[in-house]
Amino acid sequence: MKTARALLPFWDNRLPGARTTMFCLPHAGGGASAYREWVRASTTLDVQPIQLPGREQLIGRPGIERMPELASLIGALIADMAPQPFVLFGHSMGGAIAAEVTAWLDHGGYPLPTLLVVSARPPVNQARPEPGESEDEWLVRRVLDMGGTPAGLLDDPELRELFLGTIRTDMRLLQDYVPAFGRLSVPLLAMGGTEDDVTESRLAAWQDHFTAPIRIRMFPGGHFYLRQHRDAVLAAVEEALTESLTERKTAHGA
Repeated sequence: MKTARALLPFWDNRLPGARTTMFCLPHAGGGASAYREWVRASTTLDVQPIQLPGREQLIGRPGIERMPELASLIGALIADMAPQPFVLFGHSMGGAIAAEVTAWLDHGGYPLPTLLVVSARPPVNQARPEPGESEDEWLVRRVLDMGGTPAGLLDDPELRELFLGTIRTDMRLLQDYVPAFGRLSVPLLAMGGTEDDVTESRLAAWQDHFTAPIRIRMFPGGHFYLRQHRDAVLAAVEEALTESLTERKTAHGA
């Protein structure tokens, strides 16, 4: 239980009477605080950010560089803690983790999310350093280009090294990553920003990994479009959740 509480820093602030719990996984270099403004922002979704080892209040714990190990850790947490129904939401790197956690739950025979939401993340990551560019230079450029981190943070040598340590762990997690599962039978909502390089067509590639037609929603903005459109994103999740629950009820009644 102690480990679970460490991975769910907002668990004690659950939303009474919520329609469902939505577990959120962060982008590369990010932590649970990326969703701080989402907690209690909805009257129906109990938003529960998941903290990954090696960042924020878990900075003293080693980060995890292997997707199967991380999927097992988060999957066991979800299997133990998740009420029914629940949603899994992942932004960027978090989208890949959320998909792998869903596959882990499926393989283990555990309850699956009523809805999986993948944001700004295609199934395969094709980004690589330019010729002659060091890994650290590339990491800094990518982070700044995507708008995920204030430039001033990287000007401080100590903070820069701390942040780059986390990013290196996350890049090893994603290096040459491709989905390790076949096709999942859960509803998928894929989201993205219209000005991001994760285009609608790249999001559509997730269809190859799901049995039912996936939903795609695009919002104005870049890679971190969801910061400007929090309420609209939450509303889109709620809408897709309603559709998924209705479809499941119809299927069970047929």
